Amino acid sequence: MAEAEWKGSVLAVDIGGTKLAAARVTGDGSIVARRREATTTNGPGAMIDQLVRLLRDLAHGSDAEMPTALGIGIPAVLEPESDLVIWGPNLPGFRNVRLREALQDALQMPVHLEYDGHTAVLGEWWQGAGRGHESVVFVIIGTGLGGGMVLDGKLYRGKNRLAGAAGWFTLATQTSNMGPSRHCGHWELLTAGPGIVRRAANALKGGRPSILAPQELTSEDVFDAARAGDALAQGIVAETAQIVGIGVANIVSLINPEMVILGGGVGMQSDLILEPVRRIVRGQAQPVSGLSVQVEVSQLGEDAGLLGAAYAAFEWSQVRR
Repeated sequence: MAEAEWKGSVLAVDIGGTKLAAARVTGDGSIVARRREATTTNGPGAMIDQLVRLLRDLAHGSDAEMPTALGIGIPAVLEPESDLVIWGPNLPGFRNVRLREALQDALQMPVHLEYDGHTAVLGEWWQGAGRGHESVVFVIIGTGLGGGMVLDGKLYRGKNRLAGAAGWFTLATQTSNMGPSRHCGHWELLTAGPGIVRRAANALKGGRPSILAPQELTSEDVFDAARAGDALAQGIVAETAQIVGIGVANIVSLINPEMVILGGGVGMQSDLILEPVRRIVRGQAQPVSGLSVQVEVSQLGEDAGLLGAAYAAFEWSQVRR
């Protein structure tokens, strides 16, 4: 169980394709200062400069002692031993980038990188909904679908440090009324925000009455319309909850975790999808596992990745109280 508490503070970064969040975090999990900017799209050198500027500002912006380490969550494939950024598909120019070494040289502190799904689950396990549990799976559904796992009290990374990339689950192999299928990434294709928008847009083309407008439609629009009683939107949301539930049921049957946490812009729509997902898990997962698992919503929201990056920095720099 993640009951650790450390002395001092560390710096933490959550890198996204569109936003970059940085914070100074103390050993009890308190965020004492934070910064947030649009992620530069000008390549690795520009991002390193952006990070150094933000992190120096955070490091020197307090009378407290200097932070002792830096943890980073990044949406990228990392070399298992060296932290070399092999490929960041949503980060322009990020192939074979030695980000850790560049930041260590500039900031003169230990730096640890993790796949962003792993920092997110570490954050929820340390300070969020998964606190006090030994086996936790975090499923993050937003513009994409990913996540991470803590099993038997330890982060599970997998052979290539990519464990938790559940968006690649194949839930169907032929065309259905949910839209065109594909063999890779099908859960993400149907369940993440763009998939919800695509299914809603297809339904609107059929001429069904709705308060939804096809122009500039977002998944948030669909959820809001469902809350307003729109029948078409309610059908899309019910279908989404079913697809989420099937994927979660598969995770529960395979891993038998204590808890599955839903996060991200779609996963956080708890008033509309949480109970249906729980029903599907109870009905379709391995019966004993399905009845014992807790399915909850993230308590930390967008701070999960930041706090998980901080946990990684504390843990791997061994700055223990």
